Amino acid sequence: MTDPVKPISGKKAAPAAKPAQPKTVKIGNVEFRRDQIEADKTKTYTQNGKKMNTVFVKPGVQIDFPDQTKPARVESTGLREEWYNPDSSYIHIYDLHDAKIYGNPNKSDYIDLHGNSSGNEIFVDKKESWYVNGDMRRDRVELGSDTSDNTVHMDEKDETRIFYNQAGVIMNDHVVQDEIGVLRVQGKGESAQESQLQDALGYGKYQNHKYSQK
Repeated sequence: MTDPVKPISGKKAAPAAKPAQPKTVKIGNVEFRRDQIEADKTKTYTQNGKKMNTVFVKPGVQIDFPDQTKPARVESTGLREEWYNPDSSYIHIYDLHDAKIYGNPNKSDYIDLHGNSSGNEIFVDKKESWYVNGDMRRDRVELGSDTSDNTVHMDEKDETRIFYNQAGVIMNDHVVQDEIGVLRVQGKGESAQESQLQDALGYGKYQNHKYSQK
């Protein structure tokens, strides 16, 4: 009679490793890092027949946006810790359209729009809390040279920087280097990107800027 085959080891096989959770999540075709959003506040809903999303990006910037037809991305670089600027939030937004973006009223917000972000409305017109020196507390918004039709609502100390394309240096019948100009807008009120540029640049330079956009 043949002896039964004996097992080589009595140890159980190790359980299969669980797949790592992705570091990013897409909400309405906008990519966020999981550790940069307040997941418990994220919601998706219908407004006026349109699918909308609300996401709070740490440390407290609220973004309301419709589902995007093309991929977009939002990044937060968190809080700065310098003694003279201890709680400024930094948010970078790429290729986002038709969103409402609300700065944190208790922080000095820095909100930077990149790519072809357009049709966004940015609100940084809430009074910020006092610290060290009230004159140092302000919000800043930057609109990249390929962005368009964005509107910023500011308080008196806030600043919007609107970047634009301008004619480069020409040598030997060819352009050596294209240049980017910047228009600084400060003070309380509404700053509409295209109107500001048209008024500051005039017709010819404004048309050159629009022609140069991607």
